[in-house]
Amino acid sequence: MASEKDLPRQSEREKSDETLRDSDSASEHQADFDRDAERVEADRAKLQSRSDSDASRDLGRADVARSGAKRQAEGDERLRLERQTSDQAIKGERLRTDAATEKGRSHHQASARSSAELLSQEQKSHQRTRATLTTREEFLAIVSHDLRNPLNNISMAAQNLLEDPGDVKEMAASINRSAGEMLGLIQDLLDVERMALGKLTLHIEPHDVSEIIKEAVEKFKGTAASKGITLEAAPQAVCGYVVCDRSRVMQVLSNLIGNAIKFTPAKGQICVSCQRAGPEGGEVRISVSDTGEGIAPEKIKTIFERFSQIHNQDRRGIGLGLYIAKMMVEEHPGRIWVESKLGEGSTFHFTLPLRSADPRSQQ
Repeated sequence: MASEKDLPRQSEREKSDETLRDSDSASEHQADFDRDAERVEADRAKLQSRSDSDASRDLGRADVARSGAKRQAEGDERLRLERQTSDQAIKGERLRTDAATEKGRSHHQASARSSAELLSQEQKSHQRTRATLTTREEFLAIVSHDLRNPLNNISMAAQNLLEDPGDVKEMAASINRSAGEMLGLIQDLLDVERMALGKLTLHIEPHDVSEIIKEAVEKFKGTAASKGITLEAAPQAVCGYVVCDRSRVMQVLSNLIGNAIKFTPAKGQICVSCQRAGPEGGEVRISVSDTGEGIAPEKIKTIFERFSQIHNQDRRGIGLGLYIAKMMVEEHPGRIWVESKLGEGSTFHFTLPLRSADPRSQQ
């Protein structure tokens, strides 16, 4: 047993041990609390770090996504611009190629047309040259024939006068007719030359168209009667005065009436008439109608050309009468044309400017 002295000590020791134990327990408890607090803080820090990491990762992913989308958009834009540039370049090249092709085609076509035109011109020139040579040969043959005939008549009539001057009047008339034919032929040739040189002069004055028609018909009455042809004038008083060169209009009528007599058979009829025509009756149309053989349609197109003949072997003239008539009428100015049917006859028309009243009555 412990002594009484030892009891307090033991009690103190126990108290001290208890205190120590309490202290150790408190320390341990504090240590546990601290550890828990540290663990909680560490967990909190880890959670925060993880959260920050996740947020950073999400942000990075978002940035990456945005960057990728941006790069994609930029790439698409660059591709679009490249395609646009390429398309424009292709389009420009295509346009240049098309333009070059079209230019080449146009040049080729122009060259072809030019060549065709040159060829056509050369062919026409060649045809004109051949026609001119042929016409000249025919002209010389016709002129020599037509001059030879009246000249032979004159020579024969003169010879007859020398041998037997009994029927002087008839022989003189024959010489006169033949000389007139020659003079008419020469006058026609001179008129053609004047017209070709632009030196034909007209003496324009008002004349009564009825009087001109009557005079022209009277001039050919004897010739028509000798062939058994009826020639008459049917002028109308309403025709009035025409503005013309009287001698040239007489020349036109002489050519038309002479041709009508030439191609109208015996017992045929020829009529020269006139009537008002044109806009508001401002001109006179003079017509020479016959009951002759008529004119073939293909000849009507060329009948007013120089040296034109109704029949290719016809030698009843040199083919200048209608050409001269056409030129004379157009100089006034007027028009000339023909209407004809084979076997029924022909009608030649020409127009002249009209003056409604006799100017002499106004002086």
